[in-house]
Amino acid sequence: MTTFYLTQENVEIEVTRDSFKASLQNQQVFRSRISNVSQFIIFGNIRLPKEVIKAIYSYKIPTLYLSTQGYGYVGRLENPSNSRPKYLTQQRKRARDVKFILATVESMIWAKLHNQHTFLQGWTQYHFNYAIERALEYLTLLMDNLSLASSVEELREYSEEADNVYRYAFASLLEFYKPCERAVKEVSTLLNLGTRLLHQYIYTILNTVELHPDYGVLHHDIHHELPLAWDFTAEFQAPIVDDLVLNFVRNLASSNGNGNGKKRSLTLLQNFLYHWEAKLRTSVLHPYAGEVSYRQCIDLQVREYLACLLGDITYYRPLALKLHPNHSQLANIVEPQKAALTLVKQ
Repeated sequence: MTTFYLTQENVEIEVTRDSFKASLQNQQVFRSRISNVSQFIIFGNIRLPKEVIKAIYSYKIPTLYLSTQGYGYVGRLENPSNSRPKYLTQQRKRARDVKFILATVESMIWAKLHNQHTFLQGWTQYHFNYAIERALEYLTLLMDNLSLASSVEELREYSEEADNVYRYAFASLLEFYKPCERAVKEVSTLLNLGTRLLHQYIYTILNTVELHPDYGVLHHDIHHELPLAWDFTAEFQAPIVDDLVLNFVRNLASSNGNGNGKKRSLTLLQNFLYHWEAKLRTSVLHPYAGEVSYRQCIDLQVREYLACLLGDITYYRPLALKLHPNHSQLANIVEPQKAALTLVKQ
C-alpha cells in the first residue's frame, strides 16, 4: 500500500480514471491507483482539488494534516469518531471488563519498558554512562514490579516513572554525539514528527482490521486523540522513532547539510521521510513471527490485540523485541531508498 506525502505547495494533484496523479512544473512525479493509497499526509497549507477529496471520501482514505515542517498536528479530513467499524460492539463490551483492561495495560507497559531497555542496551557498544546504567537497572526493576500494581492508574504511574529515567538516558546519548547546532534545534521537532507518523500508521492498520481507534486501554480518550493508536505507539516508540531520530541527527551532524532557511527545512523534512519509510522496512526479530519488517510487526500486534478482544486467545502478547542476530543492536542504520510510494522530492 502507498503513503502519499505532500510536502510542496506547488504540486498539482488530480484524479485520472482510477489513479491519483501528482505533477510538479508540468512533470509527473507520482502516480498510483486510488485503491492502493493507504493514507495522505499533508504538510502545510496545501489545498486538495474537489475531485481528489471526493475520491478520498469514496475510498475512505485516512488523511492527516501537519504543519509545514511537521512539528504540529493540524487536523484530519475524516472524523474517526463517527466511524462504525465491525468490532465496535466487542470493544464497547471489553471497555467494561476490568480484568481485560488491567491485564492488557500491564502487557503493553511491560513491552514498552522492555523495548526501551533493549534500545538503550543496543547503543551501549557505542557509549555507556551513568544515566544509561541507571536507566537499564531501573527499567528492569519496574518490569519486575508491574505485576504488583492493583489498578490501571498505578500502572500508568510506573510507566511515567520509566519515561522520566529513560528520557534522561536518551538525552545523554544525544549529548555524547555532540550534534551540530542545527541538529540540536531539530531533535524535538523530529521526535514529534516521528511519533505522529507512527501513530498515524497504526491508525491506518486499525482501520484495516476494523477496530475503533477511540477505545484505548492504556491512554485516556479525553486526553489523547485516537487513544487505541497511542496504546500501540507506546510499544514501538523507542525502537522505531527514538532509534531513527538518534541515527538521523548523528548523521546530520557529520554532514554539511543543504540549503538554508525555508528551503533547508523542507529538504530536512523530505530527507527524514525517506529515512522513515526505510525504517518501516527494517527487518527485526518478532518473538512469535521470526524475522519481519516493522510494518509487519505493527500489523501483527494489532491482530494479536483483536484476537484477545474476541476471546480467541486468553491474554494479549505484547511486542518484546530482541536484538537482531545480524546486527549487534536494534539501532542499525538503513540506507534510505527513494520510495516509489511517496511524493518526496529532493
